[in-house]
Amino acid sequence: MQRFLVFLLLFSSTLAFQLPFSVPFFKQKESAYVEQAQAPPRIAIIGAGAGGSSAAFWISKARERYGLEVEIDVYERSDYIGGRKF
Repeated sequence: MQRFLVFLLLFSSTLAFQLPFSVPFFKQKESAYVEQAQAPPRIAIIGAGAGGSSAAFWISKARERYGLEVEIDVYERSDYIGGRKF
């Protein structure tokens, strides 16, 4: 009996939160979290130096090769790409 009460308490408390998955025997209405998960993920790269440019390049190659749907944003504070100017 105690195990059942503990299970019931834990299970009912998890239903209070909006979970990213659905419980098979409970019908839940669609939540905003599920709708947001359907949008393509966004990747922000801070800095367009050697590392940031390389990351953006290889992520774009992965998009082409594997058909991934991601959005890439590169943020750079200076007006040129490539890192430090000497």
